Amino acid sequence: MAEARWQPGNMSSCTGPDTIPGKQISHSPARRRPESSGPGRARLSRAERGAVQVAAVAVAGFCIYGFATGSPSTAGYLSSVIVIGAVIVWLRRAALPGLLAAGLAIAAMATLAGGLINVGQNVLYNASIGPYSKTLGTHFLQYDHFAHAYVSFVVAFACWVMLAAPHAGADHRRELVILAVGAALGLGALNEMVEFLATLAHHGAHAGGYWNTGWDLVCNFTGAAAAGLVIARSRTGAA
Repeated sequence: MAEARWQPGNMSSCTGPDTIPGKQISHSPARRRPESSGPGRARLSRAERGAVQVAAVAVAGFCIYGFATGSPSTAGYLSSVIVIGAVIVWLRRAALPGLLAAGLAIAAMATLAGGLINVGQNVLYNASIGPYSKTLGTHFLQYDHFAHAYVSFVVAFACWVMLAAPHAGADHRRELVILAVGAALGLGALNEMVEFLATLAHHGAHAGGYWNTGWDLVCNFTGAAAAGLVIARSRTGAA
């Protein structure tokens, strides 16, 4: 029986599960898949973890403060922040930019502070500077207006990053910007509804009336529309 000898350029006569006759298979390290915390969701980035921790501490702190001071709207504002936060978590698939994550945490704190911190005989939301307009039914400079505009501005960017940006292209960019703005306005309306129902259920005194709700929606539109203009004029569309 002839003895098999190895020659340069020839394959070994031995075969195994990793060999194919006439071909040599190179063994390369397996690629690591992106870590995820669930189906289709990326793990929280460092910035996101920090923002979540800040928001959680704020919710816990304002919850204790609200019930300790007997604020009748504690349940309403806590419910609205938790519901909007849950919606954002549900929509999130990739890590949010650090600046956006921080902006969302600040938005949660601004909302809770506005409804629960007392300033004089009223809450921070009703704190104002400057004259009161009987025609408009509001002060020209009021914390409530700035807070609603800011929150809607940030939420519109979040909607863009989570819903629209992954599908944005030159052909449909304008439509997707409108989608992000509309989604932010919808979440703002959801916030008003949750706040209203929860406050009524707990006999809250700061639910506001027709004028208050109307100006909240106007400020929501102003903030979301401003974010839409910034996104539309941005070349990259990044938050």
